[in-house]
Amino acid sequence: MLDLGTVRGTAEVRVDGVLVDTLFAGPWRVELTEAIRPGATTEIEVTVRGTLAPYLDVASPTTAVAAGQKLTGLLGPVSVERWSGGR
Repeated sequence: MLDLGTVRGTAEVRVDGVLVDTLFAGPWRVELTEAIRPGATTEIEVTVRGTLAPYLDVASPTTAVAAGQKLTGLLGPVSVERWSGGR
């Protein structure tokens, strides 16, 4: 299980280049069991996409941008949890 902690935006999670999930709301967790090959080196990539709010706030200050919209990104903490319990 990949736990991204706190995210502001939309997160795409890829394992070895293959899209596993797209998250747009919490909890920011992704099950990786089917995507990982035991004993192999695995590359996990997270892409976070925000809105235009930070740009608009700087380029043309507007009251349409709320303070909470200015922060975008992967804020974490990020962890990978190995779960060995039954289903």
